[in-house]
Amino acid sequence: MDTESVALLAIFLPHGVAAAFFAWRLMPKDARSEVRGWFKGDDDGGSLKPSPVRPRRDGGGGEPPLPTATPAAFRMRQPGRLADASPQPARRPAHPPVPAPDRVHEPRR
Repeated sequence: MDTESVALLAIFLPHGVAAAFFAWRLMPKDARSEVRGWFKGDDDGGSLKPSPVRPRRDGGGGEPPLPTATPAAFRMRQPGRLADASPQPARRPAHPPVPAPDRVHEPRR
């Protein structure tokens, strides 16, 4: 292979691998299992049985919350602003103005 072919291969091969990876990650999970089925051998007689999908009862991620977890202080179930949920922090008191130091101006030469 000449250097031009090697350079083009070095540029386009990683981009093609990355594009295939991102396409795989953007696919829904059921579509991924279909694609995986194309590459499986006929070990099971050619019948593809989808894995059963168990519905989530609580809508959570499947792990229990941490023991120190507490509910949120404010939930956006009704119209309103999130900024209105908690009081504004106290502002710093204004400092008295500091007098400027006296400067002696020397004439330029």
